[in-house]
Order: sequence, then structure tokens, then C-alpha cells
Amino acid sequence: MMKKHKISLKQREGIAGLLFVTPSILYFIVFFLLPIAVCVYASFTNWNILSEKKMFVGLRNYDRLFADPKFWKALQNTLYMLIPVPIYIVFALLFGYACHKNILGQKVFRAIYYLPYISSVVSLTLIWKWLFNSEYGLINDFLRGLGVADPPNWLGDPLWTKRMIVLMISWKMIGIISIYYIAALKAVPRSYYEAAQIDGASSLQQYFKITLPLITPTTFYLMIVGVIGSLQTFVEVQMFTPDGGRGFGVGTIVFYIWQKAFSSSQMGYASAAALVFGAFIFLLTIIQFAISRRWVYEGD
Repeated sequence: MMKKHKISLKQREGIAGLLFVTPSILYFIVFFLLPIAVCVYASFTNWNILSEKKMFVGLRNYDRLFADPKFWKALQNTLYMLIPVPIYIVFALLFGYACHKNILGQKVFRAIYYLPYISSVVSLTLIWKWLFNSEYGLINDFLRGLGVADPPNWLGDPLWTKRMIVLMISWKMIGIISIYYIAALKAVPRSYYEAAQIDGASSLQQYFKITLPLITPTTFYLMIVGVIGSLQTFVEVQMFTPDGGRGFGVGTIVFYIWQKAFSSSQMGYASAAALVFGAFIFLLTIIQFAISRRWVYEGD
């Protein structure tokens, strides 16, 4: 009897556990597996979103995609959007380290630096468009005051527009990234620093030999998330250049996919581009994980 009671108890525990994970499983199926399956199927059709009829076209969408110079230009622009990642990681680390050392007014600075991240991307973009306007923007007025006769055409020149987007993303992300670093720095055991001080290590040596290695897991996580996020840059591009800029000089892959899907109604073609882009992000993430074994500290 005791044996049957134990089996019945295990079954009840199993059912209870299954009920707990069912919402997550359903979420994974409905919002991850099902959309991927639909996207894979659509990528082999000529679905134009306006009609329910889908004609199977094989690999024609992929052939068109890889032969489209606009796609490769979008890929180049997307890779350009990775520039903010090392910029805001370095500045966030320095800012987080300064706050960790309890500088004067650190709470006020942390709140101010965090505000851009929680603000609307659309409102921030509109402010930056006003600041960098080539005719009446404050930035160019300031440059003219310094004697620059021909300041950059931030909104008209694709190269300068991309640089402006890089600056904006870097400025926006410093606050939230610094919070991660502050938490990581507080988790470093004080005993390591005390032992280093006994051995006569300087503050600079402690920083490079103790602090940086012990926060490499946080840095790695921020790099993974930052790279994936930067590769998906879309709102800034759409707000600054609704058409992707002159010669599509600012348009990213996500913007390219959006144009094909909703402006040109080529949903099948856009699905093919989305799958290729997803595979590219996946491959890049795997490479990052493989390289991380050489520099990420994995000690206890």
C-alpha cells in the first residue's frame, strides 16, 4: 500500500509541475515555434499579404534576395550599427565604477543617466532631429560659432546620419548598462582586494587583475544582448530616414524587411529575408560563445 501511495504522490507532483510549466510551453509554441513555422513556409511562396492565395515558388525568393544590392547595402549598414556596443560598454563600465566608489552626487547622476533609456525612442529621435537639423539645429549653430564654415549635413548625408544614430544609441544605453556593472562590481568579494593590498598591489593592478576578470561574465552577457539589439536597429532608422536614406545608405536589414513586407506587400520575400537574418544572428551568437571561452572568467 505504501508503494502505491508513493507512486500516486509522484504522479500528483508531476501533474502539478506540468501545470506550472504549461503557460510557458504554450507561450513558446504560440509566439516562437508557430511564427517560425509560418515564416519558413511563407518564404517559399509568393504571398503578397493582400491575398490568401500562396503559390509555391521554391528558392526564388532567396535567389532574388542574394542578388539584390539593396540587401547587401542593408547588411553593411546593420553591421555599422554594432559600433555603439563597445562604446557604451566602455563608458558604462567607467561610470559604473565611479558610482561604485561612491562619488559625490552619484544617485543624482545615476537617475539622470538612466532617464534616456526609459524615455520613448520616438520622442528622443525627434529631439535629436531638432538638435542636429542642418539649418536651425543647435549642434550646427554651435559648430558655426566655433568657426566651422560648413558643418555636417546630419540628416541629408547617409554617413553622418549613421554616425548620429550611433551617438544616440550609445548615449541612450550608457545608463542602463552602468546599472548592470554597478551590480556586478558590488558582487566582487572584498576579500580579494584585501589580499591584494596585503601583497602590495596598487589600485590599478587590482582593477586589471581582479575587477575586470571577475566582471567578464557580465560583460559577455551585455555584449551578447547588445549585439543582438544593435542588429535589430529599426525605429531610429525609420524616424531619421523614412525611405532608408539616399541610396539606401542608412537602411538596416530590419528596415529592409519591413519595407518589403508592409510597403511593397512582399510578405513571402520578406519572410525569406527574415530567416536569413535570423540565421546570421544565430551564427554570430555561436561565434561569440566560442570566443568567450578565451576571456570570460569561469571560476567559482
